Amino acid sequence: MKLTRLPSLMILAALAAPAAGCIIAATHDHPPSPAGTLTVAYTIDGTIDPFLCSYYGVTDAELVVYTWRGDFVTEQYAPCDDFAISAALLPGSYTADLTLVDAVDRARSITKPLHDLEVFSDTELVVDVDFPVGSLL
Repeated sequence: MKLTRLPSLMILAALAAPAAGCIIAATHDHPPSPAGTLTVAYTIDGTIDPFLCSYYGVTDAELVVYTWRGDFVTEQYAPCDDFAISAALLPGSYTADLTLVDAVDRARSITKPLHDLEVFSDTELVVDVDFPVGSLL
C-alpha cells in the first residue's frame, strides 16, 4: 500500500513546486500625486512678434527644470514663435532656466534663471519672462 501512495505524493509535490516560487507584488498605500504644469510665457523686447525670432536667429525656447536642490528634472523645447513653453511636473519646489536657442541648440540669448517655483497638483503655474534686445546674442 505504501508503494501506491508514493507516486501520488510525487505528483502532488511536482504540482506544488511552481507555487513555491510565486511572487507577491507590493501595492502602494497612496497613488502618485497628479502632476501640475509649469508654463513660461516669454516675450522678445516686450512683444510676441514672430519676426523677432527669425531676426535674432532663434528657433526654439529651451526650458530646463531642476529640483530646489539642483537635481535635473526635465528639458523641454518649444518653437520660438509659440512664445510659451510648458512642463508637467509633480507637486513640489523647482528652479528653471529659460534660454532662446538656434537650430543647433546654441544659445541666442542669455539664460534667464527662474527661482522659487511652487507647482501644485492639477494647477498651472504661469511665469512671464522678457528677453530685452540687450539679452539677445
